[in-house]
Amino acid sequence: MRIADTIEAFIRGNEWNDEIVRNEGTGKSLLSTNFLISNQLFELGVEGDDNAGLLLLSLSAPFRVIEGKYVDACMYFNYINNCFNFSGKISVSENGWISYRVPLMTDGFELEARMIDNMLASGITLFERHFDAIAAIAMTRKSYEAIREEAIRENDQGKALPEGSDCGIENEA
Repeated sequence: MRIADTIEAFIRGNEWNDEIVRNEGTGKSLLSTNFLISNQLFELGVEGDDNAGLLLLSLSAPFRVIEGKYVDACMYFNYINNCFNFSGKISVSENGWISYRVPLMTDGFELEARMIDNMLASGITLFERHFDAIAAIAMTRKSYEAIREEAIRENDQGKALPEGSDCGIENEA
């Protein structure tokens, strides 16, 4: 189980005491643990499927989107996915769980533990950079528009964007 061995090397490299669950018959392996980001406990999952040649890292937020805010959350997460460069995508499930997921097809190259480190680092950066806005969009009645305007001001994102971009403030003529 090539992917499971890489996940175990990732665990050892980070000096964690976690163990993965392996299923030799299906070629699947799973690491499930907790991970601290911005003083909040996130759920980290690293799944491997040797038969499909797929490695999937997921980080799940410690809170859910409240009732009535699903559309705002989807819109804000689309904004993050379209306007910032992360290796994965943030999304919200129908039941309100927020997760960042990075899939990696493993065929054709040598899989290394540092690749999982890089996948995780991308998720950590996303949540650290956008944590306050994600929490606000998920757990307050503040609108998508208001939170996005605040995020644009804080990130000063609009200055170097191409004309017609929906990622930042209106470009000055």
